[in-house]
Formats: sequence, C-alpha cells, structure tokens
Amino acid sequence: MRSQEQKIDTAPLIRSNATITGQFDLHREVAVATWSIGRNQVSYEKPDSHTLSLYLKGGETSCRADQLGNWGHAGTLCLMPQGHASNWHIGGEIDFAHLYFSDHILKQYASERLERDVRMIDLKDLTYQNDNTLQQLLTGYLSHCHSMPEGIDMLGEQLLYEIFEHLIRTYNGYDSKVTPIKGGLSPQRIRLVKAMIGDHLGDPLSIQGLAALVGLSPYHFARQFKESFGDAPAQYIGRQRLQAVKHLLESDMPLAVIAVKTGFSQQSHMTAQFKRHTGFTPNQYRTLLKH
Repeated sequence: MRSQEQKIDTAPLIRSNATITGQFDLHREVAVATWSIGRNQVSYEKPDSHTLSLYLKGGETSCRADQLGNWGHAGTLCLMPQGHASNWHIGGEIDFAHLYFSDHILKQYASERLERDVRMIDLKDLTYQNDNTLQQLLTGYLSHCHSMPEGIDMLGEQLLYEIFEHLIRTYNGYDSKVTPIKGGLSPQRIRLVKAMIGDHLGDPLSIQGLAALVGLSPYHFARQFKESFGDAPAQYIGRQRLQAVKHLLESDMPLAVIAVKTGFSQQSHMTAQFKRHTGFTPNQYRTLLKH
C-alpha cells in the first residue's frame, strides 16, 4: 500500500522552460499546479499519475505533435492518463492548470462509490476536449484549492469526487464487450463481500471468514479480491471503517462509542488512523461539520 500512497509529484517531466505559478499538495495522491509557458517545443511525461489539464489563457496556436491542426484555446481540456507521453508545439504564451491524481485513488472511488470492478477503469487520452460540465467542475475545484491552500477539506473532497465520477462515466475507454475480463470476484461475490463488511464493521473481520462466505480458499480470495477492488481486504476494510466514522461524527455519539462501533480496538487508534487519512482529528472534523 505504501507504494500506492506515495505523494504525487507536481513536477511532471515537462522538457521546456515552463514556469510553475501555483502549487497545492492536497493529498498523498492528489495535487494541483498552475503553469505558464511561452513559445516552445514541449515533451510531456507523467509516469506516476493521471493529468487533467485546463487551458486558462491562450492555446490558439498550439497543438500536439501527432494531432497537427487540432488547436487549443482557453477553456479546453486535456486528459493525459498515467504513463502518458507526448510532444507539443507551443506557438504562443499559455496559462494552464493541472490536476494530478493517482490511478489508485481513481479506482478506489470507482470501487467504493460506483461499485465498478477496478479492472474496467481505463481513462481515455483526450486533447483539447470541449466539456462545459467538466470545465466548471475543475474550475470550481481550482478556486476551492486557492481558498484552502492548507489542504483538502470536506467540500474539496466532494468536488474532487464529482470530477472523478464525471471522468469515469464520460471518458472511461474500457469496453467490456471488446475486452472481457477474466479472474477476480464475480459481481455476485462482490455484492456478498461488500454487504458482509458493511454490516459487520464493528466485528472482527478476517480473510478466512470472508473467503468462506464466497466458497474460496483464503489465498484465492485475497488474490481475487485485490484484482477486483484494487486493494487488499485489510486496506479496503480500513477505509470502510473510516467512512463509517465520518458518518457517525455527524451525530453527538461519544468518540469512544464510535471507535467500538466501527471496529477500532481503541479510540486512540481510530484518532490516529482518521487523522492520517483526512488530515483532521475526529473532534476537528466534527467541528467542521457544524459550520
């Protein structure tokens, strides 16, 4: 998990004289940067994250080397999937913003919020896309980042999730009819496992017990779970417990009781994990909810 949670680098391999004009490290797996560049030839490469790019100014005389004649302009978007590499002709001054996010956090959202098998998430490569909805979502997120430079908050998290959902629903290049997936848990087994975890977060959960639920050996269950969910069972269960903590913090329930109900051995353990995940202690998060 540590390799998946490594901090996103806001300095992609842009081989040019581009100047960074703003930078926000919002999460271990999410970052934002604004850039300015003049007339140039640019090579772009970002091996550790997806890049969603919004042109803020200029672009009318700029194009991608393999798409000559497809010119950009303010308001257009580019989506460069993780591992993307491309060359660009920049014909004049451009200001643009980049949202960087890991493949892991995108697929985590797809699994937990949209109930998608993570192997069916494959973002398209887009150049100078006109999408008013996505432009508004990204502009709103950028504005929020400028107003909350110390880190992502609850509203920022929701705005980010709206961007993820739009990308997955609109620009997912995977076609199950053309490329059927093999292995992993079946949809029925995924539903059974999710229901068991959701209904028993306060109880001890084990790979052995979950494997028995779907009639698999612990070894095969753990391997197939990770294929379908993108994370090991323990990591997935841990996030579900933290989501349950967030929900219960909307009430006046004592923290010690919340810890028990969500399966944490001690309140201190819950507090440490919650702060690591959100950047806030449970008490701080509860205070924010009331404002």
